[in-house]
Amino acid sequence: MDNHRTGEATLDAVAEPSAVNSIRIEVDRDLCIGSGDCVDAEPEVFALDDEGKAFVLDTDAATPDEVVDAARNCPVTAIFVIGEDGYIYP
Repeated sequence: MDNHRTGEATLDAVAEPSAVNSIRIEVDRDLCIGSGDCVDAEPEVFALDDEGKAFVLDTDAATPDEVVDAARNCPVTAIFVIGEDGYIYP
């Protein structure tokens, strides 16, 4: 998993699209408040690290629609779902 800065945001992201779903998931660690709503929705996809920030376990552990639903649960919109043609969410 890559950890890089884009502008002021620190993102945890998988660089390549997933093998099954052909999506990438990015978590903006600066925005993440560690509510865990994404983990509650898709515990096979998301987890919280030692700092209480969300990170991606397995992009292909749920369907793209399920991943987007989990991202929508984030109260601060810190999760970005990117497909082959660009952003799927938000």
